[in-house]
Amino acid sequence: MIKIENFIIEDDTEEVLIHSKRRRMIIIYVDITAPLYWWKEFDANNIGTAANSCFTTQKIYEKEFTFDDFSHEHLDDIFDYEPEVRDMAPIVEFETRTDSITNYVLGPDDILSLTIKMLNRCRELYLQTNDKKYWWQMIQLLPSSYNQRRTIMTNYEILSNVYQHRHDHKLDEWRDLCKWIETLPHSKIITYNIIKEDNKNA
Repeated sequence: MIKIENFIIEDDTEEVLIHSKRRRMIIIYVDITAPLYWWKEFDANNIGTAANSCFTTQKIYEKEFTFDDFSHEHLDDIFDYEPEVRDMAPIVEFETRTDSITNYVLGPDDILSLTIKMLNRCRELYLQTNDKKYWWQMIQLLPSSYNQRRTIMTNYEILSNVYQHRHDHKLDEWRDLCKWIETLPHSKIITYNIIKEDNKNA
């Protein structure tokens, strides 16, 4: 899941030219909320400069964790599987240290729910005691599906490269970003050559 909002474009001319120098002159600031696994790819590809980040390891305890803080739209609920194909569900069975009789069956959705509960318990303990060991529990338990919000500065030339290489990417977040790129003013100077090439190969 990716959320894009509050974008500002700085462009001092009205002329539209499909040229890399021209595209570099169009600066854009945008707020993006996306999971950490997506930001990892974003940072590796030098797509933009973060002007501001709403999450740091120092502030992880400031708010309670909720399901909406995580990208979980593809996580399976094992009860969505019919009984006859339940053995194809991604589940784990385990015994607790204190209970050797009951086997617990959990699916991906359940694992995230338990993780959120543990994160919130560690947060409560940290706020009560200020003991750093509870802070470490949150840092090392935090899933890569946690959604982080950043304000990004980039330009049309960089977005053109993103669109070229990511418009049919496996991750939904890249495809969503490319759909948003298509809505930008003068988006054809970003998308024209790629769409033309796709139509040619269709």
